[in-house]
Amino acid sequence: MTIMVENKIKKVFFIIGKLEGGGAERVVLTLLRHLDRKRFTPFLVLFEKEGAFLGKVPTDVIILDCERRRAGGGIRWFSNLVDFFRVERPDVALSFMWFSNAVTILSRFLARIPCKVVVTEHSTLLGSREGFFTEIVRKMSILTLYRAADRILSISAAMKRQFVEIFWFPERKIATINNPVEITEILRQAEEKINDWDFQEDLPIVVGMGRLSPEKGFDNLIRAAGIVKIPFLLLLLGEGREERVFRELATHLGINNRVAFTGFLANPFPYLRRSSVFVLSSRYEGFPTALVEAMAIGLPCIATRCPTGPEDIITDDVDGLLAPVENPEGIAQRIELLLAEPSIRARLGKAASERVREFDAPEITRRYEDLLDETTA
Repeated sequence: MTIMVENKIKKVFFIIGKLEGGGAERVVLTLLRHLDRKRFTPFLVLFEKEGAFLGKVPTDVIILDCERRRAGGGIRWFSNLVDFFRVERPDVALSFMWFSNAVTILSRFLARIPCKVVVTEHSTLLGSREGFFTEIVRKMSILTLYRAADRILSISAAMKRQFVEIFWFPERKIATINNPVEITEILRQAEEKINDWDFQEDLPIVVGMGRLSPEKGFDNLIRAAGIVKIPFLLLLLGEGREERVFRELATHLGINNRVAFTGFLANPFPYLRRSSVFVLSSRYEGFPTALVEAMAIGLPCIATRCPTGPEDIITDDVDGLLAPVENPEGIAQRIELLLAEPSIRARLGKAASERVREFDAPEITRRYEDLLDETTA
């Protein structure tokens, strides 16, 4: 049954694989919470209706499940997405990450409806560690299918340059909007009590946050922890397939008693508030939301100069510190500096909290809304 919406209000499909605990998924949830319901009616389209964030979807958002794991497998799942386009006839589809982008473009074509498509990239277009075959398919999709999208949204200025200089897209086709963060909500959640963690009050905490996977570079952060002479606890917030590898590395370096893993946390912000330094040790990113969230809390932050995002966010020694990629010694040097100098920590933390105001969710959501209006005009 088609859901009737007033003519002046535009239907928007938000399309993503599932709602696991990643940065793109956080962006989708934030946009769903802040989107102006007087102008847009959002639908959340999932290839798999699962993930840690599923319970956080606003109650007024209609979820369309592509039933990937039911009878018929991928064919049934793909045909359902085409059917959703034909039945609901959205004005615009906003998809997230390369696989969802490719499927959305193909589904819109097969549905034969006048729906606009905006595809969003959340990771550097340069080499990643997704695997050789996956990376080839991804780049072929960008080179071919993305040209059928009405607009391409990059989440950092460096990523836009990659689209233009490496994949030869015209600049007018690429929009750049940074990821939103809900600063007021982050600060509220940061005040919640932690009842399940035994902090050592006399030991400073250095924290990393994100999926425990190779691209986040937590192996280099653990190696840096083994170099720093000042005692501290390294706290890694997140879950992922590399946790066992990281635990074994800490044991090999003889610092397993100084490295702690929390697993996935629905609310990581009280842990950030209790920490002294945040480190983003990534090999590559899109636009690292975790870094912006840490800065919003007022943490002094260290980030690698990885492609892409950190250099859009941090000005070195102004509102954070930048370090070389794949350089545990460089990370260790900066951790040691911040732990040894409270005045530098205070200066960078204050500047960080001021810097991230331009990424606040209401402002970023308005920019998304303007892009949707412009695309459907």
